[in-house]
Amino acid sequence: MGKLVNVTIVSALLLCARPAIAQGPTVEVIGLNGKAVKVSIDGMTRHLVTATQGGAKVEFEGVMMRDVLAKADTPLGERLHGPDALTTFVLATARDGYRAVFAIAELDASFTDGVVMIADRRDGKRLDEKTGPLQIVTPDEKRAGRWMRQLMKLEVRQAK
Repeated sequence: MGKLVNVTIVSALLLCARPAIAQGPTVEVIGLNGKAVKVSIDGMTRHLVTATQGGAKVEFEGVMMRDVLAKADTPLGERLHGPDALTTFVLATARDGYRAVFAIAELDASFTDGVVMIADRRDGKRLDEKTGPLQIVTPDEKRAGRWMRQLMKLEVRQAK
């Protein structure tokens, strides 16, 4: 009888120890310490922005990149200080290998009101497979060169 109880307890522990399944889209964030963490945008403060894409006005919904970075313990706001603080940048990488860089000051609300969004919806619908599940949108820029479809990873680095 004792063996059956042990098996039952082990089975219950294994069921409880299973990793949580991420709800919704995630992005891998690699912090300054080199530690990688998957960040889900579910449950984060959502924003709407209107932008021009292909000559048409479209509405994107998502989260601010700074909020995603904060979930990975990236120094922002009052924590962004020191002699090398403004040499920090974020390297964004898409599934197809496309990359773009953002200076940390471009993302920090204590430096700018500019918007760098990680969107998962366009005109009220989830992004399609070609674009999503996540897309970087920079609506205030004159060119869409840093708009990035199929965002996979954000790496926080410092210039040397």
